[in-house]
Amino acid sequence: MNEPFFHIGILVRDVEAARADFTAKLGVEFEPVHSQQIATGETTRFCYSLQGPPYLELCEMTGSGSWSPEQPEGFHHIGVSDQDMAGRCALFGNEVDLIAPGDNGVPRVVLTRPEALHGVRVEYFDEKVAEMFQGYLRTRTAS
Repeated sequence: MNEPFFHIGILVRDVEAARADFTAKLGVEFEPVHSQQIATGETTRFCYSLQGPPYLELCEMTGSGSWSPEQPEGFHHIGVSDQDMAGRCALFGNEVDLIAPGDNGVPRVVLTRPEALHGVRVEYFDEKVAEMFQGYLRTRTAS
């Protein structure tokens, strides 16, 4: 089952410390920390909660853009599945940052800029990518 709103991104200075704090103080368990390079060339370090949806994503600050230490620590974005990525990008006046490219110029994942929606970023996932990703999220363990 594909959830339209499936995760909440939280920007943190140290992902391992945040993972330990969220577990100790909120009782939320997380998968191990992962690293991945995104379309901007930045390498992100992150982990997702085992409980959800919505899942909590802890994202370590990196680079000089949307994920940088210049951003405040705390709420960063809402992760959403979308059937029409081209339409969604157009709706936001193309005020989006590419996270993962796709076929035919239509991105697989984008992040809206905060000024496009009252200070809230939205990370839009192509519906097929979101479905595969949510399948992964449902099958993880803490080890």
